[in-house]
Amino acid sequence: MLRCPVPSLLVVLTAILTVCPSGSAASVEPPVRTPVTAGDLLRMRTIREVVIDPEARFAIVSIESFDSKGDSDAGPEERRRPGDHEIRRHLHRVDLQDRNPSLIPLTFGDRRDGSPRISPDGSRLAFIRQAVSGGEDDEKPQVWVLPLNGGGEARPITRFEHGVSGAEWSPDGRHLLVETRWNLSDLIEADGPPVWDAGRPGRLASEHAVEPDPDGTVEEVRAWLDANTDDRTPKLVNRLGYLGERAVEETWRPRQLMLVDREGEEEPIRLGKGVVDRRSGVFTVDGRSVVLVTTGGEQHPDLTLDSRLEIIDLETPDVARPLFDEDGWRVSDPQSGPDGSLIAFVAQRTDEPAYRGRQIGLVPASGGEPIWATSGEWTSVSSYRWGHEPATVLFTARRHGGVPFFTASPATLQPVESNRLREGLPAQVHGFDVGRDTTIWIESSAGAPSTLRVLDETGERLVFDPNPWIATREIARPTEDWITRPDGSQVQSWLLPPNGLLPGETAPLILAIHGGPMSMWGPAEPTMWLEWQLAAAWGYGVVYANPRGSSGYGERFQRGNHQNWGAGPAGDCLAALDAATERAWVDPDRLVVTGGSYGGYLTAWIIAHDHRFKAAVAQRGVYDLATFFGEGNAYQLVEWAFGGYPHDPRFAAMLDRESPVRHAARIETPLLVLHGEDDRRTGVSQSGMLFRALKVQGRPVEYVLYPGAGHDLSRSGDPVTRMDRLVRILEFFTRFAPPDETRLPSVSPEPGGEVGLEKGI
Repeated sequence: MLRCPVPSLLVVLTAILTVCPSGSAASVEPPVRTPVTAGDLLRMRTIREVVIDPEARFAIVSIESFDSKGDSDAGPEERRRPGDHEIRRHLHRVDLQDRNPSLIPLTFGDRRDGSPRISPDGSRLAFIRQAVSGGEDDEKPQVWVLPLNGGGEARPITRFEHGVSGAEWSPDGRHLLVETRWNLSDLIEADGPPVWDAGRPGRLASEHAVEPDPDGTVEEVRAWLDANTDDRTPKLVNRLGYLGERAVEETWRPRQLMLVDREGEEEPIRLGKGVVDRRSGVFTVDGRSVVLVTTGGEQHPDLTLDSRLEIIDLETPDVARPLFDEDGWRVSDPQSGPDGSLIAFVAQRTDEPAYRGRQIGLVPASGGEPIWATSGEWTSVSSYRWGHEPATVLFTARRHGGVPFFTASPATLQPVESNRLREGLPAQVHGFDVGRDTTIWIESSAGAPSTLRVLDETGERLVFDPNPWIATREIARPTEDWITRPDGSQVQSWLLPPNGLLPGETAPLILAIHGGPMSMWGPAEPTMWLEWQLAAAWGYGVVYANPRGSSGYGERFQRGNHQNWGAGPAGDCLAALDAATERAWVDPDRLVVTGGSYGGYLTAWIIAHDHRFKAAVAQRGVYDLATFFGEGNAYQLVEWAFGGYPHDPRFAAMLDRESPVRHAARIETPLLVLHGEDDRRTGVSQSGMLFRALKVQGRPVEYVLYPGAGHDLSRSGDPVTRMDRLVRILEFFTRFAPPDETRLPSVSPEPGGEVGLEKGI
């Protein structure tokens, strides 16, 4: 293929971000700065989503904040308690034609509003609203529509039993395509039984209805048992993927696509037939058809990773035609091209799901072979949009500690990367949209965990910073390093110094390890931003690396931890630590280590094989791979990463060898084990196994379980519980590797000051 000229907007983007990385040339007197505190978590506001009006006149953003409950406005003298604060999300409008815009609140109250979608003419906003508490008895999330011109109240237009998880406007703005879940029994009643086995050995459904009776005939006894399981007392599990994030989900509820009118008055129309899973629907440009992703058919969707791209003509809503259906591929996120001739989609090979990159394909709307705009070998697509130039897509991907923009088209040999630096360090794009000649995106950087930026014909500018209070805080900046390992691989790492370090002073150092194991950390990692800044405020430095198995460095590097979760990645992290200890300010006698999820696994592995650390904190980790296979909903990682299962003699010994709990006799380092009681991703019992293995040996170990917390405690859990986790880790470190006393908090943190606004482990 011939290389076409780089799109003009990309040239502008690259030039601006390279020459003017700060986004502002203004010079101001530096403010008086104070250390970051744990209470600053309650001040934090995060831009979660952004969509742009097709004419680029305005944008809608979803902003997450932590607000106190009405009866829990604790004063400075009262301690904060878990449950005092709630996570809320509200929608705001920003005028992009105003060079100094203000955000206009559109939604309020005890709600979480998200997934905003602007109608094609810009007159209405559809969004998904759910209750704050999120309990089983709460109303399920539904689609609401809010008039944007002339005022008016938002009102719900769907009332689906199991709520909704997505909505898209039709090109004429008269309908929305809504994704919801159906009861399996209802789908079977409507379309007939599937061809795959229902999973009840030796048991077929009765053809005749009988009265339930535990003392009756066999048929009546079976009816009584079925009635009990229908009430989930007990729960009958007959599917492989029966674990959700925090609860048992013994019944599969297929996703279905429903066509609803914008007023919510007409009977919804289901698209497609059969007991399959249908999702991610979008309209074609002419509005006559819907393109969607389908899983299942010949076998239960729990038993396959493959999926296919289909198209349904609205004149025949029961009939689905394949657009891309090849064995060994899973697809997602279809988007119709601007002129309607092409459908873009994301695809990933399923032969090595832990290592393969996500790539963009373009298929004719009339059907045919796809054209691959990217390969997954070096770039794995995070999100994408059709670009400003013909047949061009703009996408983001993890790359060397950042998440930059790329552009690609069938005419380019390789995607073109824009230099995404902010203050000289890689930044990360977390969501973006394109409208007319404008690109708008959510960005995190080393200096700001969440900002809204826009690029148009006039250049790039900062639109909104939801956390201006950060300008009053002391912020540490990391430095980059690359280490060459004995096998020739290159490992990138980052070193964050403590705040206020004077010449000749030394400080303790935290080795921090990411999860996944296919995650990637950089200086702009928003999930760790406050945590690392708090450590710097307490007087700790932080070093973190992206060891083999991390994403952002190509498929080969990501495959580097295959059947080697312990020694190889541990060596990479320790090499980064060795390089960091060469700095004069690092005290090699005050080293500590921590990590979460897979990072918890590697923390336990490291302290079983290296005794230089004064203390360690293992968080929500996997410690026994055989047990993880049985109790974690991410159990597939065992087969993906090691090639087999614990019950297979060919792999049992290797899985034992790679399990940290099997090396617990070697652990001497004081260890704090943290875990959520409702964590179904890794399971809970392994943390107890590790604790008990150390406790019976008389080793220094402490075990903390967080009630009601799932695996994502540190990212989406109760705000005050998250504060507890932050300071509990640092307090544990101070027992064994304390910083200088002048660095430690000497007074209680100031009040939070509420502000009004692929599965890994």
